[in-house]
Amino acid sequence: MTVYYSEPVKLEIVGRSVFVNGEVKEFSVRNLSQMNDVLMKRQPVLSDFPLYFMFRSIAAKQGLRYDITIIPPKRIDGEYAKTYGHYHPLAEKGLSYPEVYQILEGRALFIFQKPRSDASLDVMVTYGEKGQALLIPPNWGHTTINASPDRVLILGNLVADGFESDYSAYKEDRGAAYYVTDFGLEPNGNCVVRKTEKLKASDLNMRYGFVCSDLLKEFWADPEKFEFLKKPSLIVKQ
Repeated sequence: MTVYYSEPVKLEIVGRSVFVNGEVKEFSVRNLSQMNDVLMKRQPVLSDFPLYFMFRSIAAKQGLRYDITIIPPKRIDGEYAKTYGHYHPLAEKGLSYPEVYQILEGRALFIFQKPRSDASLDVMVTYGEKGQALLIPPNWGHTTINASPDRVLILGNLVADGFESDYSAYKEDRGAAYYVTDFGLEPNGNCVVRKTEKLKASDLNMRYGFVCSDLLKEFWADPEKFEFLKKPSLIVKQ
């Protein structure tokens, strides 16, 4: 069992179980059958199994909540394990709710995509290592991939509470603009990509003036720092 935090809550993780202040935390799960709509190759579900686990509201304060996601190392016909992918609804002034992630274990690849007026996509591809925090900007859909073939990916995230994510575009296109495989990024033929940019997590954060070294501790000590998660106009110049 690994203790990630003693304050503001005691957060321990062993395998696929999360303990908060000594009590096992309930979770939701995405199984293979639920992910089949967004996999590069649809799989026959002879025996269903989980692909990732989501633990909501590890800590909550002032309309914000801190969650945990665990993505075990798996490959499905050569495609690396990932989240389903979704967009956030609008929060204000034509801007959707942003989000912040921090990698607690493993190595992540984030695929961000934003539709243009003609339904084509701009794409950003960003890698993140253990300890790094990363801003999910307003109006960008996102998918997270466990970029390691043999290490679990554990993510903490901070987001405004109370909205529902929109998965429909990812279901319609059978996933994100790219699939991540043993051979690298494989284009999704259902998507028209106009521009793909590869950048570091630090460079993406810098575009929005976002700095964070410990997401949970900084949120709990100063939730006002993350007010932009409810009011994205605070970080996006109109």
